Amino acid sequence: MNLLNISFVILIIVGLLFAAYGLHKKSQLSIFFGGMAFLAPVFHFIGWTPVLPFVAPIALVISYFGMKKVNPLRQTL
Repeated sequence: MNLLNISFVILIIVGLLFAAYGLHKKSQLSIFFGGMAFLAPVFHFIGWTPVLPFVAPIALVISYFGMKKVNPLRQTL
């Protein structure tokens, strides 16, 4: 196991901890950065390097749904 793989495993663990901290503190930004830190090494490990540019939008969607701010549309008159 080389140094890059070890650092990616550490980054995955830190990303999960940071996302859990964001869920606990209701911080969407912490969830976003934790999701990015988790998803980038995972996509690298499974060989999906062409998907790496989409890590930020995927993490943004995860953080948006993680905060449960999705409300049905209300029509005001």
